[in-house]
This record gives sequence, structure tokens and C-alpha cells, in this order.
Amino acid sequence: DPEKAEPAEVAAAAPPDQSSPVIPALSEQQIALLNDQKWETWVGSGTAVWVSGDEQMFRIVRDGQIVWQAQCATAAAGTGSQMNSYKTPLGWHSVKAKVGGGAPLGQVFRSAKATKEIWKPGQTTKEDLVLTRILWLTGEEPGKNLGGSVDSYSRYIYIHGTNEEEKIGTPSSHGCVRLRNADVVEVYNMIQEDTRVLITDAGAR
Repeated sequence: DPEKAEPAEVAAAAPPDQSSPVIPALSEQQIALLNDQKWETWVGSGTAVWVSGDEQMFRIVRDGQIVWQAQCATAAAGTGSQMNSYKTPLGWHSVKAKVGGGAPLGQVFRSAKATKEIWKPGQTTKEDLVLTRILWLTGEEPGKNLGGSVDSYSRYIYIHGTNEEEKIGTPSSHGCVRLRNADVVEVYNMIQEDTRVLITDAGAR
């Protein structure tokens, strides 16, 4: 839910937030890439997610402006849509389901269901854990990421938190889009089901 506006005198008295980095505007190269992907047709002036595998960056874009961004991690095996390829699918998706609202940081999910396990920072495991929140993606492009052996939803392609936060910013997932656990909570709260998600492999360089 949107936060209630503070009274003007309270807002004016509050010190500036030094921790929030300045979010840059989309560059000409980025705008050209999004135009090539028909962003205007798919999203218009609405809100959508852009995952740039080339940059390992996750952005929420509203009305042509970046409103939130953070580093992410796509697949170590690269991009692709085939079942069991452990690759991150490209193209247009949407958020089919949101799972985990209100769960604690580090909540472990298996088969998209919360378990009794809570992962703590520093805890080591060889597993690729799905943590904190899940945004389950479905493909929107038949033959590319929807249907048959290339179906992103059937492949369990998620946006999710991870126990390998130290690898965020590098291609290191098993196909999903990983975020830091605190970041995935923010994303979960900012975007709704059916929000479009574009995954590319050639962002601005």
C-alpha cells in the first residue's frame, strides 16, 4: 500500500536520506534497446520490470523512468528457454503468482511452498535455496518462452531471494533471477501480479 504522506512541517524537518543512491535516467542506448523490444507496445506508460542479463541489473521502470534498481544474478549457464537447461529465458514475461508475503527474511521455499526452515546469513549449504519471496514468471511469447519445452512457468522460473548473496552481480543462478533478500522484499511490495517482465541479454554497455 502507498505510504501516507507526512505533514509538510514533519517532512521538511526530516534530514535528507543519505543512503539512497541517485537513480540514473535511461540512456539513449537503453531506450533504443527497449524500443527494439517493443516496450511501448507491451507496457505503454505503465510499470514493468527490465532484467538486463548483460549488466546483471534489475530495474523497475514506470512511464519511461527508472524508479528502482539493484544488482541481480541470472544463470551461470547463460540464456535459453529449453527445459532442464538451467538457463535464463529471454523475452517478455509477466508475474503469474506472488508467494511469501509477510514471510521473514531467509524463509526457505520448496516447490513454491514455505517450509519450517529459515536461512540465516553466514549459514552454509550446497543447495541453491529459494528464499524470502517468490515472483513466479510466465512467458508471454509462444515458442520462445511459452508452451511446450520452453515454457517459463513450467520451468519454475522465479524472481527470488538467495543464500548466495555474495554472487549477486554475476551470472550465477540455475535459471532464475536472483536478488538480495532485502531487495526481493522491496520488489514484491512494489509490483503486482500480471506486471510485465522483460529479460534481455544485451543491455547498455
